[in-house]
Amino acid sequence: MSNFDYGYWEVSIEKQGRVKLPTALLKSLPEDQRKQFWITHGFGNHIMLWTEISYREQMEFLNSLDRNIISVKKYRNAFLRNTTFIECDAQDRFVIPKPLLEQYKIDREVVLLLDNGKIEIWNSECYHMAYDMTPEDFNKLNEAIHTGTYKTVEESHDVS
Repeated sequence: MSNFDYGYWEVSIEKQGRVKLPTALLKSLPEDQRKQFWITHGFGNHIMLWTEISYREQMEFLNSLDRNIISVKKYRNAFLRNTTFIECDAQDRFVIPKPLLEQYKIDREVVLLLDNGKIEIWNSECYHMAYDMTPEDFNKLNEAIHTGTYKTVEESHDVS
């Protein structure tokens, strides 16, 4: 089994914004990366849950940027706004901070998307609205990606 796999899960939110991480997701992470995370804004309409390793990589990138450039300062501040260290309880549950729940309209169902130590947390409806596509649309997008013409496809398909 490889670490930092990819995966997709739909889970229900418990009261007060508590989420239980699926066992299969946790098994995809290194053992020492399964209980503690950093939660913050995602790059899109979702929340990001970072393992310690992936969060350190992101912070190294942020720290490499010139803070004297206004757009860099704005980017750093926006990223760090509401960033919180969280720990899972004995049942592999954690609480999403209320400001993030409200901003990303998360209430009952979420999609968890694991991508190499980064876990996207989506409002289920928003995720499906953004990424559901017909087989024909998926085939067109696949062809565009493989032929390098995807930039023109992005303009006609909103997948944010």
